[in-house]
Amino acid sequence: MSNVLRISDFRGSQKPMEKPHSSGQGLVFLHRKIRELPFYRTDSEAVHLWVHLIMGVNHEAANVTTEFGEYPVDRGQTITGRNTLARETGIEPDRIKYLLNKFEKMGMITTLANRKFTVLTVTKYDDYQQFFVPTECQQSANANPYPERPAEEVVPTECQQSATKNLLVNNLLSNDSKYVAQQSEKSGANTPRLSCEEVLQALRECVPDARGWKALTPKRRQLIQKFWREAKPIAKQFGDTEPFGMKSFRQYLEYLHSSCRWMFESRSDQKTGKTWQKRNFDFILNAEIYAQVREGDRDDR
Repeated sequence: MSNVLRISDFRGSQKPMEKPHSSGQGLVFLHRKIRELPFYRTDSEAVHLWVHLIMGVNHEAANVTTEFGEYPVDRGQTITGRNTLARETGIEPDRIKYLLNKFEKMGMITTLANRKFTVLTVTKYDDYQQFFVPTECQQSANANPYPERPAEEVVPTECQQSATKNLLVNNLLSNDSKYVAQQSEKSGANTPRLSCEEVLQALRECVPDARGWKALTPKRRQLIQKFWREAKPIAKQFGDTEPFGMKSFRQYLEYLHSSCRWMFESRSDQKTGKTWQKRNFDFILNAEIYAQVREGDRDDR
């Protein structure tokens, strides 16, 4: 979906704006509450994909032509797949699959697949993309009239400011790169750093089957900081082009969850008669384990 919302469509009138017209350019309205998503500060790829889905679904019902003929697609829906989304976003296909499953579990999307294709639905699409311009924005435009301009021009600053006050946001994504670091590692006083709470949240989200923590103690904070210091040079030795950060950490956890299932299952040891307990966060936050996982020595046999 690409919607063009022109200021000339509602200048001089208090009535709702006309439905957006399909075009290759334009802006979309995103509700500020998108920043309340649990992964907003910790997973930039998840935010990227979520915004991409909002911009990509149909803004109105239409018949979509597929290789199997026309198929009806409702407002807030699109026909897509993980390989298509990977090409469009630059995110790896396996990561796309993981994030879509995560969105579905959170109730953000639903999917309907058949042998031909998958129909994806953004469940609360109207919360993010509306047909109506707020009254305050209309009043601002009326009070500051402008001559007619081409459709591709940006929305006037006055309307942008008014829209912001009504929980509409134009710039959502931050360019900040966050990671856990000691005071001596900081490159600038104003550079934000990732907290231990964010690391704990990533552990809970990506390896929910592990024996987790209910609280962050001083000792556990030290464990997180120690792991981060030791994992950074290890990742560099494996040829990683980017410094070890939250993105790399989540990829590590997701690999554990999919390829090292033995860590998260309680099993009986027939030789000793004892039960093999599933691993906890302390075991995962170990630089030696991290290196062995990168080498494939901890995969399921």
